[in-house]
Amino acid sequence: MSRFLLFVVLSFFSAFSFAQTGTLRGTITDAKNKETLIGATVKLVGTQLGAATDINGFFSIAKIPAGKYTVEITYVSYKTENIANVAIEADKVTEINSALLEAASTLDEVRVVATRQTNTEVSVISEIKASQNIVSGISSQQIARTLDRDAAQVVKRVPGITIVGDRFITIRGLNQRYNNVMLHNAFTPSMETDVKAFSFDVIPSGQIDRLLIYKTPSADLPGEFAGGVVKIFTKNIPDQNSIVFDYSLGIRQGTTFQDFKASKQGNNYWTAFNNGYLDLPSDFPKDLRAVGNNPALIELAGRSLRNEWVPVSSSASPDQRLSLTGNFKMKLGNIQIGNITTVNYSETRVVTNTERNDYNIGANNQIETLFEYDDKAYARNNRVGVLHNWAFRFNNNHSVEFKNLFNQISNGRYVFRSGQDIAQNYRPNNHSFDQVYRGIYSGQLTGKHKFNDDKTVIDWVAGYNNSYRDQPDYKRYRSDVVDATTGKTEIYIPIGQAQAYFLGRFSSEMKESGYTGGANLTQKLTAGGKELELKFGGFYELKDRTFKARNLGYVRGGNFDPSLAGSDINQLFQNIRNDGGIRIDEQTNPNDSYTSKNTLVAGYGLINVPFTKKFNAIVGVRIENNRQQMKSTFLGGAPAKVDNKITSVLPSANLTYNFSEKTLLRAAYGMTVNRPEFRELAPFSFFDFDFNVVYEGNPNLKIATVQNMDLRWEMYPTPSEIISVAAFYKYFNTPIESTVDLGSTGLGSKTFITNNAESAYSTGLEVEVKKGLGTLRPGSSFLEKTSLLFNTALIYSRVSLGARGVGQSDNRPLQGQSPYIVNVGLNYSDTKKDFQVNLLYNVIGRRIIAVGFEAYPDLYEMPRNVIDLTFSKGIGQRWTLKGGIQDLLNQPWRIMQDSNKDNKFESGTDFFVQKYRTGQLVSLGFSYRLL
Repeated sequence: MSRFLLFVVLSFFSAFSFAQTGTLRGTITDAKNKETLIGATVKLVGTQLGAATDINGFFSIAKIPAGKYTVEITYVSYKTENIANVAIEADKVTEINSALLEAASTLDEVRVVATRQTNTEVSVISEIKASQNIVSGISSQQIARTLDRDAAQVVKRVPGITIVGDRFITIRGLNQRYNNVMLHNAFTPSMETDVKAFSFDVIPSGQIDRLLIYKTPSADLPGEFAGGVVKIFTKNIPDQNSIVFDYSLGIRQGTTFQDFKASKQGNNYWTAFNNGYLDLPSDFPKDLRAVGNNPALIELAGRSLRNEWVPVSSSASPDQRLSLTGNFKMKLGNIQIGNITTVNYSETRVVTNTERNDYNIGANNQIETLFEYDDKAYARNNRVGVLHNWAFRFNNNHSVEFKNLFNQISNGRYVFRSGQDIAQNYRPNNHSFDQVYRGIYSGQLTGKHKFNDDKTVIDWVAGYNNSYRDQPDYKRYRSDVVDATTGKTEIYIPIGQAQAYFLGRFSSEMKESGYTGGANLTQKLTAGGKELELKFGGFYELKDRTFKARNLGYVRGGNFDPSLAGSDINQLFQNIRNDGGIRIDEQTNPNDSYTSKNTLVAGYGLINVPFTKKFNAIVGVRIENNRQQMKSTFLGGAPAKVDNKITSVLPSANLTYNFSEKTLLRAAYGMTVNRPEFRELAPFSFFDFDFNVVYEGNPNLKIATVQNMDLRWEMYPTPSEIISVAAFYKYFNTPIESTVDLGSTGLGSKTFITNNAESAYSTGLEVEVKKGLGTLRPGSSFLEKTSLLFNTALIYSRVSLGARGVGQSDNRPLQGQSPYIVNVGLNYSDTKKDFQVNLLYNVIGRRIIAVGFEAYPDLYEMPRNVIDLTFSKGIGQRWTLKGGIQDLLNQPWRIMQDSNKDNKFESGTDFFVQKYRTGQLVSLGFSYRLL
């Protein structure tokens, strides 16, 4: 890691050097009533340096070369003030406070031309207010108050949003498959083989400028969603030059400095890139069954793999995060150029002890315990990412941006399982070694062009996405305790035919490429004395995916030596031979690979009509022609093909009534769709070691349609505050869910298949408050610096399986839907002292994570109260100290079944299927401004 960091630092220093600079700051008020002025402009005459005051009338201009300046302060309808001979000293703060007088003269038209800030709370709230949709969002300014490491942790702060599996988003109680994600204005690629979702954990929080969630349909938004469309905007053109280095250490309770076990990984594993150590050899046979008549080749193939089945022990180092960010502005003639480049790296380790159980309900509602496992899991995650964005502003009417995002993640995991398998009468000493590499690249070229005095606007995007998921060697073996007194174990070695999930290894590789292009035309015109706005556009996306997997198991060879079963696992694998030892066996099935393609062509038109000064309506229609193609093979060898070409006509209407400048009411209706994902159409089966279940696709899936209705009242007391109350209702026809296969409900692993239900509906209320507390007690210095963030969602849903519901869990909440979500945050910010403290709280109601059947109740993830405490303090002109504690309460993650079916979840009466804690994380770090 040290070489990587040195390379990054030297790369930045090769182009930029230090400067002797200071800082100017202060507060601007109204001379008459002493109220602070928001948005006043403070400029150093003769330079490009300046700033605007915030909601407290405070401004700060950093990195000013030492010297004397004239400071010009301007504000619309106020007299301009010039302060001469203001001295700026190196590494010192100069403070000026000014009170402006109102101008008596009548103002002519004022046009402000400047780079619009998009990453502040004020700018995001302004964007939400100006939108014709129902939108929620979060700014990088708010993100900076948390210890959130990635977009998954950030987005759960938004009203109605929860996260599943630490990386998949759920909006308004609708699981990941019902939500769409865009990076700027193009779809994000997927790195998941088993679910229809984008992995939010792949984008570090420091790369986000703002994040917006559109919750109502509109013709100019994608037509495939039900919960919402998430738009992630990465950082853009900066307001000043800077180079900032961030570093933090994290100490995790129960992990850091404790014994840590992991698979041997080879050199340079810390880089997060696959070093090839666990890959199958390049000359390994494509199919062992093809060389089955050559025992020598089979034996050679088995020995050619890395047969290292014992974990390596070490001491868990602290979590580490570092980033280096360069913000640069320059001019080339009349062209303004901006560049933001960020390189980031992180490493985290987590050790968990998990209670894992499973039950069936037998005759007379008697509980039958299937197993009681104790899993000790060791997880190591490494991440490296690069953000490289360019912006070119040719003039006020024409701009082009080139955005690049690359992120690479490595997830390594070792699990030791003990306990008792009661149903199959053995005591396991099982081991699994998993390694997954995931990567994403997104490149976009965008442009915006204004003509005819801004009445005609054209914007466009062309993009390329690439993602992959590589699982080079997922090893598992089962060892049974045969003597409880001595602890003697025997390795379970199948006879005749291998069973890879008991003794074997699995590898898979998914690659996906996407090509996108789109353009929009907005035209303003006057008709009947009213200014109408017409908007038309088109969008094209081509997405290709290939997926292939290998299942390799081991069986007893001829004349097997029984003593090897009781030996050490490494000793067993030193005896790979056809006679007297074990031999490798191909278990790959025809349905373990597939190729797929999706082509989407969409067009839309909408009209924005201001019926009165207060009432506005946007009505439009979107037409999407989508073709899904998939080729695979069923288990028996028959071809499995999907070629679905469906045209969807999707109308929408968004209405807005403004009671005043600060209060408005929105109503919306729209139709959307939900299409199956590639993996859900493929007949591929995957065994989940953690839950002891098998997931399987279904080529016969149908598209789901959704009717969406929304109503929201909004109030904006100040530019930085919002209070809103919303209600929504959604009706689903043939929604897609994963349910249990009733033919697989014996004592072994259960199989879950993706299917269409008959119908479903979801309805709920949302409340959001972002409010300063100064009005509670005017004159209180503490309350004036304190703000409240509160949002909650109350949701109710029901699904009907129809004829397929016989024996299944029916008339229940939608899978992944939480009945309530609560976020609370208190922020204390003293801008003059550059100090802030934040207290954050989050909880979600219990939600179904796996759908059951009559003898196997649904699995619910239970509520978990989470409290985070963070702080930051500026020290001088270059340093910022920051830290905090995540998950102060350290409550357990719990999955339960309503075993007695009384609709109550009580310890002692109902049973835990899974329970573990991740431990508190104490972080301390710094930020150093190099330039």
